[in-house]
Amino acid sequence: MGFNQNFVNRVSGRHLIVTLLMFYATFLLAACDKKGADGSGEVKAGQSIVRVNGDEITIHQLNLEMQRANIQPAQQEVAGKQIAKSLVDRQILVQEAVKSKLDRNPNVMQAIESAKAQILAQAYLESKVPSTPPTEAEVVAYRTQHPEIFANRKVYVMDEASFVVDAANTQSVQSLSQVAKTVEDVTAWLDSHQIKFTRNTAAHAAETVPAELLEKFSKMVVGDLIFINGNGRTLVGRMVEIKDMPISDADAKPLVERILTNEKRKKSAEAEMARLRATAQIEYLNKKFEPSTAAKSAAVVEPDSTVKSIDQATSSAAQDKSLEKGLSGL
Repeated sequence: MGFNQNFVNRVSGRHLIVTLLMFYATFLLAACDKKGADGSGEVKAGQSIVRVNGDEITIHQLNLEMQRANIQPAQQEVAGKQIAKSLVDRQILVQEAVKSKLDRNPNVMQAIESAKAQILAQAYLESKVPSTPPTEAEVVAYRTQHPEIFANRKVYVMDEASFVVDAANTQSVQSLSQVAKTVEDVTAWLDSHQIKFTRNTAAHAAETVPAELLEKFSKMVVGDLIFINGNGRTLVGRMVEIKDMPISDADAKPLVERILTNEKRKKSAEAEMARLRATAQIEYLNKKFEPSTAAKSAAVVEPDSTVKSIDQATSSAAQDKSLEKGLSGL
């Protein structure tokens, strides 16, 4: 989060405005940290950790940033200093933005309102999702129903190449998938067509692989090649090793609890969103933006960006780490 001179030199004009948008939105939303319990605006002794040109940065702001960064206890002392420096840098930039009257720039004002609306919408949905942990019976039932990620869990080690597919090469890549036997066959073809790619070896635990893809993995043997397309990219993977790594009941419990909690939160948020849509008076003043009847029905089931952001925020750090390479881009 820290800033250096090269960063500042690169950011100018309109780009500076965009860069400051979220900084300034955070500044406005966090301003209440400066107020005491009586609303007098005085910060209680011990709350402030640094003063920047008269503006206070409080321990609450620091703690919030550390929570967002998921800083572990053993790293808090070192990370605290780094984050505090970042908060100082941010405050300096915000002050300069205000001096330059960027807070009155229409684009900035609109972005701040948009950020504020998103934060409030997400806060409301989070207040409605259940916090009750799953029962022991629910945990056991889920573990029993999913042996592929517990009792029969496997870790798939793959040699992977990932590249972007443009429209001109789509058919050629399709043909390549029918004849390629190794990743080297694929990379040779990519080199001949001057297509950039990244290559690495990655291990994918069963619980981190989407269900439809896990089914395909389960049918592969060492040496098999698979082409996976998504988000405009293609990942080619050759199965190098399949490891049997079951998860014990004791180790499975926290994972199952996290999965079930995430599912409950997502379903609860979707149900609340559907309820609110059903009771809201929505009038499309420009009919070209009005969804079709089928799209309206789908909208009740499909979570919007706010619901998705809650679901993403509750994803386990272990899953994020496992998919950091290879499949993460898809």
